[in-house]
Amino acid sequence: MEQSIQDFRKEPEFFRALLDATVYAHAPLNDVSERLRLVMFKSPDDGELVVPVFTDAAKAEFAARGNVRIVPLIGRTLFEITRGAILMLNPNDARCTLYPEEINELLASGTVAPVSKDQFVENGTRCYKLKKLPQPLTKALKKSLPEIRGIEIAYIAGLKWREPNLPDSVVIALGGHPESAEREARAVATALHRTIDALNQPVDLVHFDCNGAKPKWIRNLGLKPVYRRRPGPPMPISKFN
Repeated sequence: MEQSIQDFRKEPEFFRALLDATVYAHAPLNDVSERLRLVMFKSPDDGELVVPVFTDAAKAEFAARGNVRIVPLIGRTLFEITRGAILMLNPNDARCTLYPEEINELLASGTVAPVSKDQFVENGTRCYKLKKLPQPLTKALKKSLPEIRGIEIAYIAGLKWREPNLPDSVVIALGGHPESAEREARAVATALHRTIDALNQPVDLVHFDCNGAKPKWIRNLGLKPVYRRRPGPPMPISKFN
């Protein structure tokens, strides 16, 4: 797991292995219910309720401190029975959060989209208007974004890095909500990763507050949205989040 955190390109291999590995969760110490109930806690990152999961028994025992019991499960089984919940792997050290959208994709295809998080610095890049939008990407966005709660609008542009050795990439600007920016961006990356793989071109995701002013570069380029959420009833919310 530590290797995949240091190099995000190793994430797919790690998660494939995790499906068949034994992992460890916590359950209430004196729970007499016939159904398995797992302990949850509030994430220190954003306050969301998460299920702690450990990749080895020693980590699970250390975190339990005798207050809960340790439940060993095959990774695939754990992912199946906790569908809809947010999981946090090894929360006491190099933690990794898995969102429901990523878990669904992992169970369906055996992999998740590798994601590298960075701060977008406008003076380190130059965005430009594409002469022609990549149709597979535009089509995939229009298909997937209505199902991703929180994303209200999206734009596509070209991105040129100041470093001459870096190739141009496509940048997708997502207008959503700052408090759930990481989850929204990762949900989009998960939905698009097969399309992105087929593009044979780097794709970057940028998130901005949909309730504030559009980023200056979007206004300067006069970009038109490739997606805008239609008004309607709110999407149903999972009982886990």
